[in-house]
Amino acid sequence: TERSMSLSTVTIIQHFSMSPPYENLAFQRKVNSALTAVERILAIEKKPLIAGDVEHTYGAKYELVNSVSNVAIIAYMNTLEKLGLDTDVLNEIDCDTPTTLRFDASTTCKFLEKKIVDVPLGNSYTETTNTKSTGILGNTKTKRASKVVQHIEEWHYKVETSWCVSIYSAVDVAQKRVLKLRVGSTTLIAQSNEMPLPKHKDHGPIELSLTWLMQQIDKTPQLTSNFRVNVEESTTKTPRRNTATQNAIEFAYLLKVWCERVSTFVSNFGLDMLCRHNPAIPTEPKAKNSLRNSNNLGQKIFNPVLPLMEEEGEEGDAQKGDAGDIEHKSVLKLHCSSSEDFILSPKDITKLLNEHVRSMSTALAAIKKTFPPDTEDNIVAVSEASLLLCTAHLSNLCSNFLDSMAYVENLMETQLHNAIGKRITPDDLETFVKFHNARLLSPMPQPFSHAVRRPEHTPVGLVSIESSDEDHKCIHTHTRAVASQATLNMPLNAATTLELTGKQYLHGWLNYRFEMHHKDYQLVSRARQFSAYILVVGTMTGPNSIAPKDFIIIQNKDEIMIPLLLNELPTAKEFKDAIKSLSPEQQRFARAYRSMQLQSSVFGCVVIQIKPQLEVLLGLPQNALDKEMKLTQDLMELFTEYQVGSDLLSYNGRSDGVALEDKLDNVRKNVKAVTDVIDGEKKKQMELAKARTDMAVEQKVQNWTEYDDDEVEEEKQMELAKARTDMAVEQKVQNWTEYDDDEVEESIACFADEGIPRGRQRCLTRAAPMMAYDMASSAPISTAAVGSRFGSGRRAMALTESVPSAGFSAKVDVQQQLQQQQQRRTRIDSTADFKGRTNTSSDIGTSIAKSDGVDFTLLPQLLDAAVEKSDEASALRSTIIKTGQSWVRNRQENLLSGLKLKRLGTDELKQETNKAKDLLDALSRSGSLAIESSELHVIVAVTHCFEKDIIGTIIQDNINPIQKIESSTLLFASAIHGVDARDLIKDKSELNRLKGENPLLLKDSESIDEEDEFTRLASC
Repeated sequence: TERSMSLSTVTIIQHFSMSPPYENLAFQRKVNSALTAVERILAIEKKPLIAGDVEHTYGAKYELVNSVSNVAIIAYMNTLEKLGLDTDVLNEIDCDTPTTLRFDASTTCKFLEKKIVDVPLGNSYTETTNTKSTGILGNTKTKRASKVVQHIEEWHYKVETSWCVSIYSAVDVAQKRVLKLRVGSTTLIAQSNEMPLPKHKDHGPIELSLTWLMQQIDKTPQLTSNFRVNVEESTTKTPRRNTATQNAIEFAYLLKVWCERVSTFVSNFGLDMLCRHNPAIPTEPKAKNSLRNSNNLGQKIFNPVLPLMEEEGEEGDAQKGDAGDIEHKSVLKLHCSSSEDFILSPKDITKLLNEHVRSMSTALAAIKKTFPPDTEDNIVAVSEASLLLCTAHLSNLCSNFLDSMAYVENLMETQLHNAIGKRITPDDLETFVKFHNARLLSPMPQPFSHAVRRPEHTPVGLVSIESSDEDHKCIHTHTRAVASQATLNMPLNAATTLELTGKQYLHGWLNYRFEMHHKDYQLVSRARQFSAYILVVGTMTGPNSIAPKDFIIIQNKDEIMIPLLLNELPTAKEFKDAIKSLSPEQQRFARAYRSMQLQSSVFGCVVIQIKPQLEVLLGLPQNALDKEMKLTQDLMELFTEYQVGSDLLSYNGRSDGVALEDKLDNVRKNVKAVTDVIDGEKKKQMELAKARTDMAVEQKVQNWTEYDDDEVEEEKQMELAKARTDMAVEQKVQNWTEYDDDEVEESIACFADEGIPRGRQRCLTRAAPMMAYDMASSAPISTAAVGSRFGSGRRAMALTESVPSAGFSAKVDVQQQLQQQQQRRTRIDSTADFKGRTNTSSDIGTSIAKSDGVDFTLLPQLLDAAVEKSDEASALRSTIIKTGQSWVRNRQENLLSGLKLKRLGTDELKQETNKAKDLLDALSRSGSLAIESSELHVIVAVTHCFEKDIIGTIIQDNINPIQKIESSTLLFASAIHGVDARDLIKDKSELNRLKGENPLLLKDSESIDEEDEFTRLASC
């Protein structure tokens, strides 16, 4: 059964992935070396140059592609003519019917005879024999020389091979026309009785479709190459990226693969036969070295496929003329239709093609002198060498054509780099777009970097969305202040729903990416020292509701970095194309699910200020807690750590005619009363623990009988000191949350029992006694003792502070602490970020007076419908924003320490969420008190996707990314601000320019239909 080896598009992809990439410098060197032969052939004063060295127009690149492609087609046919595809065969081929070039081969092996061959080994010896005789001559001597030989068995086989190059139309293989047929045989000698080859083997056919090549030949009135790029076709992007050129490139790949397979089969089979030939007396085959070097003759054949141009002369087209007065040696004639002065004239191209035919004929003639003739007793002869020569040269023609097309595209890229002065990157384009939008739009996009503040107050924090790279650039959004009279409902738990009556802002984020390279972003939240606020992130579920996902308290120079995950949805056009062939039920399901996806793509971020809400909760006047830092911290601790009810802490006196300080004193007394109760409970627990410790030590001392009373008393005091010290340290260690588990375990191990010195060790004990710690007298453990165990690090400081002191103050080495502080990692105060980067919430956006609110969840659907009607239907994708799990926090534990970076795991995020929920529950009295000091930032994101990188978009797709992003920006900004796109443009000249580029988006208001999606979008 024949196994077909026809070439397909999959073969192109596989070969392209394995083929070496285009090397521009190597190809330019190849062309420059060929220019010497070109100048000799043309013999003219004007020197043709590589296209990059000639100043030309953009249209000249299209003509260059046409010229090089026609030359390649004629060169292909000149070479295929040597394989039998001559003009007679071409005239018989129907160009409207698929045509296939086919290579078949088969081999047979037959046993002939067995022979025994004597092979001399090179050793010999002489034997002398004495013969006695009674004759006249007497005794005689006889000498006989003998040689050593080896008897070797030889098996002789007759190997016959046949191959055929044919052509057939459609699928009628039986009616194929043979172009070249060769049958040869040889005697193969082996030294074993195993057959070296199968008795019969049919090698799978290697086929190549010639349909495209035949379609490029015009048979009237004579055979002419008629390739041309249709610049008016909608799929034509550049001279390289169009249907005609792409088909020519695909055929070149197919032809190259076909030639390499045929060449590999013929050369490997011939060399394999010669290598298997193993006679008893070795002989070097005459054709062995010639077959290996047959491809070298192909290097002398002139390759006319070159991207050449000539500078425009004063004569213009006068000297170009037609090639009618020059003899055509090629199979096809060149079609003359170029109107550019920079392309080589038909005369010059005909001369180059004639040289191609002459040099190929010379190489074939040299083959006939080197190889044996085509007789049946020669398995490797002229035909095999000629086939190898033609396939190798066809492969070179294809390589030059593919490199020429890549050179034209690389030339445009080089010219673009030279014009700009650098290789442009997405970051460069982002910088330009920001600059351009600032000049084009009003209001212009603002950085998403918003200060958390009350009017006429210093900011207490900052919330921004930044890139995760080294630059940490803020994103820019189209911002609109929403004048909504409705409250925002945010469920805290199943029984509590918060009412937020603060300001609301709508942000439109137009992101863009090239190819599949995504940029990572993060939500960054920072707080000043002695300041705090609550950050809530979630998804909008309705016009007045949000589904919160994460809560966290930001305080005292905390910096939280929350990763954002961007999930792009299919475009409206992709969605419709995908469900086109589904059933009605399946389509309804898909539409419903997509509607849910679009609604869930609205990201919400809520910022709640703590101090203003505390003032409302406690019955204090506005701004009463501005300077009450300690009181604020105590209140937050009571709410989060002990869940104390707000009624126990709020002001409980008259509200009228009472001084501010009196109200604050009342709140302080209430806070002190609650803290006294808590401290009392703590003291009771400490006394109970002390009693248990004393009892355990007393029982242990009662067993000491070998020492006198003084020693027992001394040891008892030592045991008490150590036990109580361990108890105090253990209690402090339990409260350590800023250290990891390894540090805590190390601290506990340092305070483990190292052995109480007794008897024989009391001298050592008296020499270095441990300061006794008495809980009743509150005598502290010495700083030196802690330092001896823990060094001078942060844990030693914490342990020293952990022991209570009354009547005695441990002296702390402040100079040592300051030196340690300088060695720690420092960070610039986050307040520096507030300068020049923040947007006051009252200053951003433009409040639409006629609008009483926005249903944020409907905005993505209306925008999706508007995008579907625009030119960007296949590029703009709605994007879902979600928060990642790997949160990072920078925190300064105390004023003498530096910021420490820590990743918050799932359990820690849950703890932070619970703390924030407890605080919100207290601040709102379990939902009964509305929260006015809040801000809602709603973010609607879309992504403009480009299929290739920025250079591929400009050079290969011939797309101006600035113009595409500009159109998307106008459409998106119109949706966010709720106005016509034409009303967003500052300059009238820019408006006139954009009308020609975006007539649908910028049409006059009078021509807009009432049911138009743009109108519905503007009235949202």
